[in-house]
Amino acid sequence: MSARRSRSPKPQLPSARELRHEHARDATRARIAQAALQLFLDEGFERVSMRAIANAVGYSPGALYAYFRDKDEILYALHVEGFARLRGSISEATSGRLTPGERLYRLGELYLRFAFENPRLYELMFITKRLGDRIRMDEKWRVGLDNYDRVRSTVRECMDAGVLPRGDVEAATFAYWGIAHGIATAVIRGRTHSLIPDEDLPRVVRDAYRFALGALLPTHARTPLRPRNAARRTRRS
Repeated sequence: MSARRSRSPKPQLPSARELRHEHARDATRARIAQAALQLFLDEGFERVSMRAIANAVGYSPGALYAYFRDKDEILYALHVEGFARLRGSISEATSGRLTPGERLYRLGELYLRFAFENPRLYELMFITKRLGDRIRMDEKWRVGLDNYDRVRSTVRECMDAGVLPRGDVEAATFAYWGIAHGIATAVIRGRTHSLIPDEDLPRVVRDAYRFALGALLPTHARTPLRPRNAARRTRRS
């Protein structure tokens, strides 16, 4: 007589109460992170304490530790959020029937648009080195690498299609990312204040990007870019 097989217990689904608690916790974490973002950018990451963040959201410092271990964890959560939003913003470039060259050009357009529409978050995503070790170890930050991988694969497709000359894919990928990132950083950090009049900034940004890519992708300059938030000159020079 064969032994009866034991059945694995079915996984327990969370109750409605547990789901409400989880959603409330996520909402509180998001509110804390946004308050911290404001403080980090206004005062500098090193100068902001957990007590200052707690005061900004009306919590005691002890209550704040129930949601984040320290301000490094808050900064990391903001990084993950920022790169996830960037991934969603540039996903349009991989939809439809764009050619590899059109897709590469569109990726840069959408990247710049994200930066100009989210200047404070974008700046925080790139201004600190202290998360480097955690980023290398944490699979959650795969969302950040996905964005760069998308550019890399598009560069490779352009080379395979003859749109770009064959060469070092890694070097070309870094160059194309550097073009968009350099333009975004110069505008967001206010480095154009004394160089370009406010009324000319959208045109100069658009044409600078077109110029940088135009030699190799001359037919793919299509959608004008307007750095709306960045053009308000909210950053101090």
